[in-house]
Amino acid sequence: MSETPFDVGAYVCGPPTSPRALVRHADLLTAYADGDFLERDESREAYLSHFVFGPELQSHYAANRQSVAGFAGPCGCRFLVLDIDRADLDEALADVRRLVLFLHRRYPELEGDAPIYFSGGKGFHVFLELAHAPPPAVGFHRVCRTLAEALASAAEVRIDSAIFDLAHIIRLPNTRHPRTGLFKRRISAECLFVRDLAGILETAKHPAGDGIPAMREPAAQLAADWRDAEDVTARKAHDRAAARRDFGPVDARAPRFFVDLLRFGVNEGERHQTLFRAAAWLTEQGAPPSLVAALLTEPGRDVGLTPKDVERQIECGIQHALKQRGGRTP
Repeated sequence: MSETPFDVGAYVCGPPTSPRALVRHADLLTAYADGDFLERDESREAYLSHFVFGPELQSHYAANRQSVAGFAGPCGCRFLVLDIDRADLDEALADVRRLVLFLHRRYPELEGDAPIYFSGGKGFHVFLELAHAPPPAVGFHRVCRTLAEALASAAEVRIDSAIFDLAHIIRLPNTRHPRTGLFKRRISAECLFVRDLAGILETAKHPAGDGIPAMREPAAQLAADWRDAEDVTARKAHDRAAARRDFGPVDARAPRFFVDLLRFGVNEGERHQTLFRAAAWLTEQGAPPSLVAALLTEPGRDVGLTPKDVERQIECGIQHALKQRGGRTP
């Protein structure tokens, strides 16, 4: 791939655990949305990074054996994805309708133009185009999360915040979900409100090259909301840095990573490992698994991990500590 400033994406062809390849983000997203890959293999999975990157990621990728793990440089995006994921699809449909109605009221320029996708699995993705084109930056993804959570809160819906992890990948349009066999399909705003769930699922049985609409006119309110999100994110970062400075020396009886997790949180690239280590350390101190889970579940979710990831890392940490001392889970 030739170098294109801030149009670098991490592409996964196959299951999410497959190796990442660097691609032109906009070109690949458009190709999948237009159905250009349908004739090759309709059954394959494919994913693309939520965020776009510049030459910094290319350098990191080359220096780390073609891996994007641990990258912490600047990023940006054209589409901010709001992910509604529910075990009950009827509940997911009700919430995505509520969210889209709110977005149309807040950003009238957006009405009819916001791409809405049934994910093929447990929910819906709403693509909010950042048509005011905020420049890429270090921490851009944190501003995205602040804005998305503010919009979701105002709409009174719950979104998946893990999607704003710097390295997060999202299923590409017109690809098949391996569990349900359904495709990620775009749904027009009109169809979203007139079609029932059975109709949406019927549509998702087949892919279609229906493209991605662009916002015809930038929304002035969205640009203002973005600036507010930048201010809130900057204040949070400042307060967190001040707390680290002013709190004083950590209690020597507890490791730094454990105290930092409880007091300040951790960065994206350290969340899984830190939660695992904290669970293992507590277990080594004699805490029963129920206490370990009670102490760490909320901090794990606060740093942006999904409930499933939180449970998994706590369980793995407990089992690791018990195995090291030759014990068994009570």
